[in-house]
This record gives sequence, structure tokens and C-alpha cells, in this order.
Amino acid sequence: MTEPRTTLVLLGVLALLGSTGLLVTAITIGGIGLVVLSLCGLLLVPLRRLLHGPALLFAALLVGGVLISLAALLLQVHSAELHAYLAPSLPLLLLPCLGLVLDSRVEARSGLVIGLWFAALALLLGLLREGLGNATLLTHGDWLLGPGSAGLQLSLANLNGAHLLTLAPGAFILLGLLLAALRHFHHDERP
Repeated sequence: MTEPRTTLVLLGVLALLGSTGLLVTAITIGGIGLVVLSLCGLLLVPLRRLLHGPALLFAALLVGGVLISLAALLLQVHSAELHAYLAPSLPLLLLPCLGLVLDSRVEARSGLVIGLWFAALALLLGLLREGLGNATLLTHGDWLLGPGSAGLQLSLANLNGAHLLTLAPGAFILLGLLLAALRHFHHDERP
């Protein structure tokens, strides 16, 4: 990966810090990220053959912005509560879309790969933040699954919850711990 692309993809992770306080919102932002990044990667392949330089960057902004706007509209139709919770984080999904433009080796599946990593990280952060922070799982499940699923919330009996983990600083802490664990288990011989 080139340095600017890596930076933009990592900045896209910022969307997860504010939106994964609940497992339900993490599932939603992960799904939206997967779809938007996959479609953006797929649509940028033919545009790369036609456009170059600033025109390609503008096209990526346009494609990403349209996809994110459509996702926001569909989310608002589905659940006003989810839309209100996730609306500030959705525009940050544009950063990984721009990262796809900066890589000259981008393929049609590049967006899918980044989207899958984004969704997996969203799910893991949501599970950890709600489980350890609130000592519950699937709080506000009705936002995603409708009013009939309000009773799906699970309480984790022996945990009191560490409220810090539900806040943005807690997300930074968990993300740092996950990156440290990844680095610990993925030994690289390079200095």
C-alpha cells in the first residue's frame, strides 16, 4: 500500500470510533461500509481507464458521496433512531473510498476486501464496547430489527460494565489494544 492510501484507509476507521458503542449500530455501520466500499471499488475500475489525476479524484468523491447519501437515505427510511445515531459517522466512509483511488494497483475486489475488514472491525469493536462497557448485548435491537425485537437484549450477568468503553476514548483504547495484539501475534522480521 502507498502511504497516502494507508493514511486515508486508517482515517476511515474514525467512522467506527463514534458509531460502535452498541452492537446494533456496529452491525449497521459495518454493513453500510461493506456495501459502499465494495461498490466504490467496483465503480472505480472502469473510471480509472477513462480519467486520470484530479478528474479521477473528483469522480471518486462523487461516486462515494452518492453511495453514502443513498445509504443515509435508506437508513433514515428504515430507522430514524439508527440514522440519528450514525449520521455524523457516515461521511467518514468517503476516506477509504479516496484511498482506493490513490492505489494504482486497485482491482474490482479491492473495495470488497477493505469493506470486509471494515465490517469485521466494526463488529468486533461493537461487541467489545457494548459487552464490556454496558454488560449487555443487542441493546436497542428494535432499531435494526423492528419493534418486535425489543426483548432481544442480553444481560451479561457477572459484569458491571466499564462505562469508559462506551465512549470515544474507550474506542481508542480498545482499538489500540487490538492493534497491539495484532502486532504481537503477527511477527514481522523487518525492523
